[in-house]
Amino acid sequence: MDKIKLIVMDMDGTLLDSDKKISSYTMDLLKRLSSDGYKLGIASGRPIIGLKRTIEALGINSYINFMTGSNGAELYDVDKGKENCFYQLEPGIIDGIINLYAPFDLNPYVYQGENCYAYKSDATIERAARNNHLGIVLCNLKEEIKTPQSKLVLSTPPEKMEQVEAFYEMHKSGYYRAFKSQADMFEFVHPELSKVYGISYYCSQHGYSIEEAAAFGDTTNDIEMLMGCGTGVCMCNGTEDAKQAADIVTKYSNDENGLARELEDILHL
Repeated sequence: MDKIKLIVMDMDGTLLDSDKKISSYTMDLLKRLSSDGYKLGIASGRPIIGLKRTIEALGINSYINFMTGSNGAELYDVDKGKENCFYQLEPGIIDGIINLYAPFDLNPYVYQGENCYAYKSDATIERAARNNHLGIVLCNLKEEIKTPQSKLVLSTPPEKMEQVEAFYEMHKSGYYRAFKSQADMFEFVHPELSKVYGISYYCSQHGYSIEEAAAFGDTTNDIEMLMGCGTGVCMCNGTEDAKQAADIVTKYSNDENGLARELEDILHL
């Protein structure tokens, strides 16, 4: 195992507890790691604009060196003050997905600028907007969305999720890939993308090997970075597929400072 120089953390279910907060215990460790020269990154399904606002609200912005958002479609390099957008979904692809999944009567939405754009509001979209400090614009997505998007999300009732996942497996396309990111969210991104893409790009720009990165996650959209980084750590509160992809499963959950306590063990602090 290469010496760990970068630590990359998912937000929901990993860095944040169930109340979407960071404990003083974890905060103190992030401060110490930053002072000791470790590069700290966030890898999330949230859009970059939401990550920036959330990290500032949490009070950890001075410790974070980079953020990869929308499951790898966006990167904000804090050290260079530079944003990058990578592969995106074309409007025609988004229209096709919406049409294909229409029989399930789901609620598709996208993040664009300061808002979530959706046909109608629901509890999932309201939570997503609140967590990302964004507004909600109700509209006809097909008429409103005329530019490429980082991702499309289907607000999916949990009782329909298994059917939606099975349908996706039967109708896979080379134009996108999809996964359950939360119990009520099914997301579509460009097939080239995953969280590890943004992490790899940051490493290449700063002279690091991805083998020097330790990644922490908890669910399906974290699998690629858990497998692609030098050390992959899944939270014990995570999904079974993420646990199987990881090198290490934490002893404690996100509500028990699991990330911080595992880091102390791995780094011998």
